[in-house]
Amino acid sequence: MGYILGVNAPPTLLQAEQCPFGGHDPSACLLDEQGRIVAMEEQERISRKRYGVFEDPTDAIASCLEIAGISRGDVEVVAVGWDVPRIAAITGERWTYSSADAYLRRLGFDPAVHRPELVFVEHHRAHAAASFYASGMTEAAVLVMDGNGEDESVSVFHGKPSGELVRKVRLPQSHSLGDMYAAVSAHLRLGLLNAGKTMGLASYGRQAGLEPFPMLDEEGGPLFPHHEDLQQEAIMEAWREYLTTLVRPRLAARDLMHEHEPSVRLAWSAQFAVERQHARLVELSRKITGVDAVCLSGGVALNCSANGRLEGTVFCPPVPHDGGVALGAAWSVRRPVTPEMMNPFLGSPLKGEVPAELGGVDIDLDRVVELLEQGAIGAIAAGRAEVGPRALGHRSLIAMPSVKGIRDRINVAKSREAWRPLAPVSLDSTAARFWEVKDPLQRYMLGATPVTEHAREAMPEAVHVDGTARAQIVSADGSPFAAILTRLESAGLPPVLINTSLNALGEPIARTVDDALKTYEQCALDFLILDDRLIVRG
Repeated sequence: MGYILGVNAPPTLLQAEQCPFGGHDPSACLLDEQGRIVAMEEQERISRKRYGVFEDPTDAIASCLEIAGISRGDVEVVAVGWDVPRIAAITGERWTYSSADAYLRRLGFDPAVHRPELVFVEHHRAHAAASFYASGMTEAAVLVMDGNGEDESVSVFHGKPSGELVRKVRLPQSHSLGDMYAAVSAHLRLGLLNAGKTMGLASYGRQAGLEPFPMLDEEGGPLFPHHEDLQQEAIMEAWREYLTTLVRPRLAARDLMHEHEPSVRLAWSAQFAVERQHARLVELSRKITGVDAVCLSGGVALNCSANGRLEGTVFCPPVPHDGGVALGAAWSVRRPVTPEMMNPFLGSPLKGEVPAELGGVDIDLDRVVELLEQGAIGAIAAGRAEVGPRALGHRSLIAMPSVKGIRDRINVAKSREAWRPLAPVSLDSTAARFWEVKDPLQRYMLGATPVTEHAREAMPEAVHVDGTARAQIVSADGSPFAAILTRLESAGLPPVLINTSLNALGEPIARTVDDALKTYEQCALDFLILDDRLIVRG
């Protein structure tokens, strides 16, 4: 058997500005004959264009093939995380055999030389597969919530012991939690794809006890006239009109938004609505499948505040966003033979040479701990890059959360809004000292949680205004990240660090040595770990 290549690519042949479907987070994933992940890459990490909007994943495909040491001729099937012919019908395009060849050529294949089988997978089915098969579970309810699939916004599947995914529920575009949250983010002028900022701002409303604006009805639909046949463009326009009746578009300076009550109240209203509907949908998923374990997927599953408030067994992969449908599409063709929880370190190894003038020495963990204790801000770029939007320790910026003012220093260095929180990380054996552990959600930093009283003293710079933290847990696996945490513990210091992504303003997470060095200079970091080398600013 040959390799299976999964992709997420803008699915329509129309011009980019006309495309209502997807258009962001292009990616590629390569599976071997056992359904094991050989490599996975996101186009933005290579093109250096944030979210890779309307890019084809050609560089991501090339990188996966390079990691595997194969050529396009070794690819048996190309699986796409969208039902492209169905979308063509919705958008009024004509889909033919030649259209399929054109699609393959967009992805770098020459059908005259080698024509792999082209398989189109429903978007929500691809999302569901990317979560269920990544969980290692033999049976689970699978809840998909995003902006849009082909013409749905919420789906519930039953992941059965046989490996089959059976759809049980489908809700129309009008019920899209992703569209609602994106509309609020845009109304606040935080950016259509910057839901994480809205989530951070919402916590100020939770902490202040603000009354949320009404957003959704009891069925989870919007509070403006709508019908099931509305598509995304019409829904977004209706949300824009409705939000204008609640709050004028933001006038406060971005750094002062947390002091602007109307902005905070609107962000909190969106978050409150998502949390209520999220919890209802989880319970619905359990009821109709008869299974307690729930796997989450879709862009809404990145809402770690909502995830962290769920009870029972909940799993979310590191790639619940659209980038993950490359994996889900591939797994829809060839499921993994041996179920196991997904390893997120699937990108390229660290590539590039360190300029001689920067010097550097072999890693000395005692020196690293000393620097951190003195208030240094550093970074790690080691091993294969993590996939997904969260830095998980292989491309991370780190600091001690006990150092007064370190959050402000990091936010200034990265040109982030001062009110945005930073995430803490600890070993799975020590995390309970600092927060309520929610494993496996916190393996991929996807479950916010209340912190302990000890944490307020030991890591005050990583505690958000509402007393929670977007926490991460790691195993003592020998990586530099885990080794530093272990050395902090042995030195009698709290084994907890700030972990945020290794990137500067507007940049995707670093991938190569050059990317890491660029962030090192732009953010004026104090030290940088590159695989087994330590560079300290003179």
